[in-house]
Amino acid sequence: MVLKPSLSIFLRALLCIALGFGGGAIAALLHIPLPYMLGSIAITMFAALAGIPVARPAKVVVLPMRVVLGVLLGSTMTPELLDRIGALAGSAAMVPIFVITATILGTTYYHRVAGYSREEAFFSAVPGGLHVMTNYAEDTGVDIRRVSLAHALRITFVVILAPLATKFLMDVPDINVSQTTATFMQMNLRDMVLLIIAGLVGWLAGRMTGMPGAQMVGPMLASAALHISGITAAKPPVEIILMSQVILGAYIGSRYVGEKLTLVRDSMIYAFGHVVMMLCLGFCFAYMLHIMFDVPVITALLSFAPGGMSEIGLIALALGLDVGFVATVQVSRSITISLLAPAAWARIRRLVVTDDEQNRSSRKTPPEGPPT
Repeated sequence: MVLKPSLSIFLRALLCIALGFGGGAIAALLHIPLPYMLGSIAITMFAALAGIPVARPAKVVVLPMRVVLGVLLGSTMTPELLDRIGALAGSAAMVPIFVITATILGTTYYHRVAGYSREEAFFSAVPGGLHVMTNYAEDTGVDIRRVSLAHALRITFVVILAPLATKFLMDVPDINVSQTTATFMQMNLRDMVLLIIAGLVGWLAGRMTGMPGAQMVGPMLASAALHISGITAAKPPVEIILMSQVILGAYIGSRYVGEKLTLVRDSMIYAFGHVVMMLCLGFCFAYMLHIMFDVPVITALLSFAPGGMSEIGLIALALGLDVGFVATVQVSRSITISLLAPAAWARIRRLVVTDDEQNRSSRKTPPEGPPT
């Protein structure tokens, strides 16, 4: 029996999500931090590279999960966040410096060490969103295979290493996300309706205004407005939160479907080195924030961690950190990149064109002969 292509893809995506749930349950039994996301990433990534017939969950499935996480992150922004407005402003002021420094170091690393072209190195190094940078690279004619792998692996490594390193290096208590939120049965109808409205209105407003990361940032801001004003203190139900972790984890892990193992292996080596370098740079900025504004080092480190906004927010939540602070700085990073990346790319492009012209000119110039 031959299945229709659409039905086949649907079943393979369903298998991917099912594997993600299994990996999350195993990770939870092993008491791994953020188990349902990390377990889902690990098992679906292994399945993708092993040739198991899995497919990435469709965007129509992933998008609502990002909206849910946006509402969740916004629900952590209580009126007390305004008491730290000075630290937030100082952190946001340091974000452009971090982004520029990280991009210069990363571009140099990928160009000199990994041997990428300047264009590939630049788009691989900018600590922005995977989809944003990959689409931007594709629009400018750059081969996106290395770029997409670099960003996918960066997010994967950050999501895996950040909670594990935190638990190893610091005495952070185990926080079960399911214990911080109510179940469907425990939520009242008013709070449920308010959160749904916040998600829908925030997402639509984000799309209409062209906001970076609209599917998360818009709902987060709408939810934050509800919670800071005291209209509600509710969070999305635990069932939806766990489901969003599994689906986003499966979405990350299944990104490696169809990739050649040799290409992934080489990219892993370079991406791991890049992530370690970025985390060390982030630690330097985190320590400066700690000295100047008395921000806890681990909170500041996650604020500058070059991972996905939703993934970093979940890590902060799982570790019991100041999620509102972390999410706000992460949003400022996305906005900074959307403003600075085009100008930086124009500069990189001019350098590449100039080098190409000089190389062509040197090849055309005949060597000088011996004197007569």
